[in-house]
Amino acid sequence: MLQETSPGGIRVNLATLRVEGDEAALTAMLSSLALEPDTSWKKGQTRRAGTYSSSGFNVTVADAATPKQLLVVVRSFLAECREFRDILRAPSLSVELDVGFTVGDSEQFAANLRFDPSDLLALGELGITLCVTAYPTSDEANAEDEAT
Repeated sequence: MLQETSPGGIRVNLATLRVEGDEAALTAMLSSLALEPDTSWKKGQTRRAGTYSSSGFNVTVADAATPKQLLVVVRSFLAECREFRDILRAPSLSVELDVGFTVGDSEQFAANLRFDPSDLLALGELGITLCVTAYPTSDEANAEDEAT
């Protein structure tokens, strides 16, 4: 996970695309969108809790200083994806956009991401499931991380 260190500690405002499916569809998507996976796995490959039931990959599509900037990058990514709609909507693919951010420290105690109806429509048209994840943090936890 990419992290940005701020004066108050580690802050995360990150969007990750998670894709699972058959090898041919995954390869087509990676080459069409010119994506470089952060991690990838093959069906049957061993993992902590058994084996993967399908092949897939994760790729970071946005890493921003603030939730507002994160949304700007996510919207730009969705606009780029529109020309590849048929690839993204392949029946053999499961595509999820996980948008995550830290909350709880003095710099970003509370945060929100406001997706407009047009954002949600774009996700739906592209066949992308939206997942929003909040990562708890605190000034104390960040101080401990910085000390190590």
